[in-house]
Amino acid sequence: MLRTAKASLIAITLTAGALTLSAVPAQAATDFASCAAMHRTFKSGVAKSLAAAHRQELSGHKRPAVRPAVYRVNTESDADKDGTACEVADR
Repeated sequence: MLRTAKASLIAITLTAGALTLSAVPAQAATDFASCAAMHRTFKSGVAKSLAAAHRQELSGHKRPAVRPAVYRVNTESDADKDGTACEVADR
């Protein structure tokens, strides 16, 4: 009886684990065609780190969203290579 209960518990645990893994949706980072397209989703651009976002604020820009995965697929939009794609000046 103990062996059957243990086997059932293991089966339930494995099934629950498999369901948890399959229930997580894959979130793909969007590769925006232009800064105008990115600004429709991220009004002040996208930074690769909190430090990069902070540097933007210190240099007179609006605070960008920190989204490392989005930044990685949009590095071509970071013309000055400062860690922020499509930054917006705070005027």
